[in-house]
Amino acid sequence: MSSILNINRFIIPNDVIVTIAKLNRWIGQNQKFLDIVKTDVERIVEQTIERDSYFLSKILSLDISDARTRLIITKNSAPRTKDETTLFNVKEMLTLFQQKHATLNYQSNDLLNLVNSLFPHYPTVKFDYSSTDKKALLQSQAIRSKRIILDEVVAHMDVLIQKEAFEKITLFLHFFVDFYNIAPFVSNNEITALFLLYLLILKADLHCFRYISFFELLYENFEEYQIELNNASFNWKEGFSQTQGFVRFMNNLFLKGYEKTYHIIKEYKFDANLNKGDNIENTISKFNDVFTKEDIRLIHPYVSESTINRALIKLRDKGLIKPTGKGRSAKWMRIYKGFNHE
Repeated sequence: MSSILNINRFIIPNDVIVTIAKLNRWIGQNQKFLDIVKTDVERIVEQTIERDSYFLSKILSLDISDARTRLIITKNSAPRTKDETTLFNVKEMLTLFQQKHATLNYQSNDLLNLVNSLFPHYPTVKFDYSSTDKKALLQSQAIRSKRIILDEVVAHMDVLIQKEAFEKITLFLHFFVDFYNIAPFVSNNEITALFLLYLLILKADLHCFRYISFFELLYENFEEYQIELNNASFNWKEGFSQTQGFVRFMNNLFLKGYEKTYHIIKEYKFDANLNKGDNIENTISKFNDVFTKEDIRLIHPYVSESTINRALIKLRDKGLIKPTGKGRSAKWMRIYKGFNHE
């Protein structure tokens, strides 16, 4: 039975209230973060979408090589297989969510369109049916479309939102648990649930996930996520779902997202006040013998590819570093005659 329909039974634990208060303070910094990055925000969001696409492909266990994954994500390479088509569509959907989450809806027909947009290369997904647990002369009277069940949950949640009757993030997390357990479609419910969660996060103004990858953070904590979601789903059908652990886990994950975003924005602000090329050279001087462009991007995630390339070429021409291979995965080696070697 729906967690949303029984939300009045849910008592928010004190430690979760504290976490929600911290999250709301961070949400209050959204505009400040946006003002710092200013005109770079589109490029930053684009990089976030790329990382989200990559880690979501890992979560979904898509059978694609790393080389092809990067080509599809970063170069929009034409897909060759069904899994590659799925990845291509995943990136397109994530882009849509990032750009238009405020106007997108989560009604049953919207979610049906979502799943069929992700998988047009497979048979059309339709709504599943659920037993009514009632005796009936006709089989059609003993089953009920899960679309109706989902619509009832959404309608009740929208009333609570309109009346501001319940804390929004907690409400959205319970809706996610409901969708996961209703499993309204005949297939692909789990991936649709992940996209629903992503949309709800953005709609809850958790804009840290415009700057960092939500699915990267989820991937790093995926085992605990599955444990807590399974715990929240236990006795869900009977109306006694225990969702406190899942709510606590997700809120702490959101808090980690904002803390990570804060440090990245701080670095961005520092970089903006320095010559970006000089800053990259300084970073390279602190690396061990061998490093890659990815190592540089981890420290300077918002510096452009061309700026990184110019710094590498400059140091190469000075004889301070040398490449050990070719292509996107090439590694670089420091030459200690130029850099101090401790």
